[in-house]
Amino acid sequence: MPYINPELRKLGCTVENRLRGTVPPEDIYPLVYLASEARNSVHTTDAGEAIKAVANGDDDLIETFEAAFGRISPKTTFEELVGIVSGLNKADLDSYLENGPMDQGMNEAVFTTPRGIAELALAILNIRPDDRVVDFGCGRGTFLEAAASECPEAKLVGVDIYRDALAIAKIRSRMTGSSVSYIREDMFHFYENNVAGSPVNKAFSNYPWGMRTMTLPRESEYVYKVISGQERYSRPFSSDWVYNRLLVDSLEEDGIAIGIMSNGACFNGTDKPARRYFVNNGFIKAVIALPKGVFAPYAMIQTSLVVLCAGGCKGVRIVDASDLGTNDRRSCVITDADIKVILERLETDSDKSSLKTIDELAARSFDLSAKRYLQNEIKVPNGTPLSNVAKIQRGASVRAADLDALVCEQDTGISYLNLGNISDGSIDDELPNLSALDPKLEKYCIQDGDVLISKNGAPFKVAVAEVPEGRKILANGNLYAVRVNREMIDPYYLAAFFSSPSGKELLSREAVGTAIPNMPVSALSRIMVPLEEPERQKTVAAAYLAKTDEIKVLKLRLSRARQEIADLFEEEA
Repeated sequence: MPYINPELRKLGCTVENRLRGTVPPEDIYPLVYLASEARNSVHTTDAGEAIKAVANGDDDLIETFEAAFGRISPKTTFEELVGIVSGLNKADLDSYLENGPMDQGMNEAVFTTPRGIAELALAILNIRPDDRVVDFGCGRGTFLEAAASECPEAKLVGVDIYRDALAIAKIRSRMTGSSVSYIREDMFHFYENNVAGSPVNKAFSNYPWGMRTMTLPRESEYVYKVISGQERYSRPFSSDWVYNRLLVDSLEEDGIAIGIMSNGACFNGTDKPARRYFVNNGFIKAVIALPKGVFAPYAMIQTSLVVLCAGGCKGVRIVDASDLGTNDRRSCVITDADIKVILERLETDSDKSSLKTIDELAARSFDLSAKRYLQNEIKVPNGTPLSNVAKIQRGASVRAADLDALVCEQDTGISYLNLGNISDGSIDDELPNLSALDPKLEKYCIQDGDVLISKNGAPFKVAVAEVPEGRKILANGNLYAVRVNREMIDPYYLAAFFSSPSGKELLSREAVGTAIPNMPVSALSRIMVPLEEPERQKTVAAAYLAKTDEIKVLKLRLSRARQEIADLFEEEA
């Protein structure tokens, strides 16, 4: 991901392609450096001598070199490796080593911060020569090497627990001549031993996402306190807020820090206590929704950049930068022009930026996602919360093994409705039959006229149930059955609304989840739905029903045509 420049990417491919098939992809970079130094500096073709000489007493480099060389093809000697590297142009080789390895699968997402994100963070942090800066989870050193290039006088420290990633950062530092100190240690232990008593001016962390707090190792006293639940802080559900707390605790009074967090932690209901604590204590200066795909292709989780301080903020600047970035076939790249726009949005109110007070944030459950504040308001005619006109029930959660045991061929009058049985606003005519139904599950059976809405996915599926008399249909747990008050609202009218662009958008805005959008029942209940005059409802409902019937006919004709194509050859013969 440091390879934004096409020429630089081409150069990196040239270097690595020379060794593919000879060296495992993840080992190319350290072995290229080792072979290059063996040729130019220590002048040896003996692997053992080269490793000791090039590492120069650095245990991380020694272990990485030895492990990488141990995985090299048995047919290739170290002398031959040096010969291959010797055939490369020195200027190209140096440029490759300064920028780090090319993409390495999932390792690229885990250990590397995209160059555009690093540059954006640097622009916000505005590092000064006398600043002390720490990068928790520095990985391959992209942020710190960029910081060293902009402000070499600053005291820069990177800490990471992963040896091979840190070895790459150290190699890059050697190649660029930076004075960054890279330390292999757990970031929480490092905080306890080095930062707690001596806070820093600036901090950065592109920490792991999608982890639950309970999964964090409890080896440090710091993490143990968080998991136990701190006063007024509770215990965060998402580990993002543990890492954010680490950044805040690392700062001196006027310090500033930046974390890269998952969007889910910005609005999930389970993280509300943590967000409330951060907002009420003035720890958050700004939250910037980043463009989708900035960590692609290896991590498609949508992310936000959070600007943190030691306290005192009376509000939070919410910025939407999701419209920025340049997309290519691999990912979305944040350019210098994009950074300039984001900095402007951080300073001024617009349709992409707004400063929200603590009271405004509290009114929205301390939600910190840009889509909750900066998207255009959807006007719903005579709107009312869905809970005022309907009761919402989730389908039954039945284990797959238990369900398989109940499925049968004969028609028993009992069917099972899965999410896959709904398409284009209709339910399949043929549903799986069940041999029996546990009386405890009967309450999860849908009724005629229920509006069915999928719990997961985007866009959300919508259909109106048509249940013949005497038949029972058990709904899957991934479905909501919305049982409307027909004296107030027509079910087909409601289905038409949720199938409209406005309805789909409202469902999308209320969805939560980092990777897979899902709809909590509380969120579905508060969605505003239109409550127009009965005649208007009847008109819309009739048109909706007519179109769903038309779709059924067209699908039947399509199915028949496909079957005719399949039978065509044999019939003509």
